[in-house]
Amino acid sequence: MDEVKGLIARIQQGDMYAFEELARAYQEKIYSLAFTLAGNHADAEDLAQEILLKVYIALPNFVNDERGFDAWVHRIGVNLWIDWWRRRKKVQVFSLDAGGSTGDGEVSWEIASKGNNPEEEVKRKEFWRMLWRTMGELPENCRVALKLRAIDGYSYKEITAILKNSEAGLKSQLNRCRQRLKQKLAAAGFYL
Repeated sequence: MDEVKGLIARIQQGDMYAFEELARAYQEKIYSLAFTLAGNHADAEDLAQEILLKVYIALPNFVNDERGFDAWVHRIGVNLWIDWWRRRKKVQVFSLDAGGSTGDGEVSWEIASKGNNPEEEVKRKEFWRMLWRTMGELPENCRVALKLRAIDGYSYKEITAILKNSEAGLKSQLNRCRQRLKQKLAAAGFYL
């Protein structure tokens, strides 16, 4: 975190090489957020670029407060997504079930095997495939809140800063989202 503060200070003093370092350090986090919001690789790449551009433009005026830089970047991403979604006037579906294409060819999601039992591996893959499909069916606010908490590991306080929600409201929302996820998985024969 001290490294990030140092980079921010250098950027605010006009060091553009420091922004390149910061962008490299946050590239995966920003893309992960963009993919969670957009639900597909093409739109996620565009949104990630918009987030980086907005961070670049706004960084000279950034004041590091109790919420921190990560929360600030997430808030920028969420705000850009909301604006982007309004411009397109359609809902994007979050899908990790579908593969994607890269410059190296087609890719798909695979769960690494920790054992040699093929039956267990198939069951594990089916569970994760259903989990990601079910996540994609949840409303956007649920997907984002669950991602920030379960995948990114943010604290409730950090998430409330990002989503501009009260801590009690966030806990209630996460509880409802988890229940919806459990119900949908149970209906498909998977139990948490």
